[in-house]
Amino acid sequence: MINRVDPWVQTILSLSSESQCQMDAAVRTRAANGETFYDKANVSASSPRELIVSLIERTTPSTVTIAWRDSTSCFYGEQVWRVAGAKFSGVCVLSGKRIRRGDRIYHPQRSNPAPVNARAMILESALDLMAPMQSMQMEVLALKRR
Repeated sequence: MINRVDPWVQTILSLSSESQCQMDAAVRTRAANGETFYDKANVSASSPRELIVSLIERTTPSTVTIAWRDSTSCFYGEQVWRVAGAKFSGVCVLSGKRIRRGDRIYHPQRSNPAPVNARAMILESALDLMAPMQSMQMEVLALKRR
């Protein structure tokens, strides 16, 4: 008897492993260059992404738990973010407002390996407007237009 793999399962496995390898390679390349998907320069009309950020809870006066859903790069169901002074300029992923070095921001907690959204920032003032379990949904392309 011939051992056959179901064609549907074979197709799904092939697509899953190939796209994951391509995504991993893209993330590694950008990380090696000091870039992420959330750098303003990386947002382009050829790669529209939908980003959903939900505030799950304020765990301490300096930390919050965020649910992060990016349709093309990552999903973090419970990611800890810490408040700090911005170390570099950027754009708030919630409000689209400019962030200047030194502004009070939340950023993903450092870990090894670094999360895909490691350089993402949320202005403290923008997050203060959100209630726990509230979501903000936006097209990442909107950041480029500002």
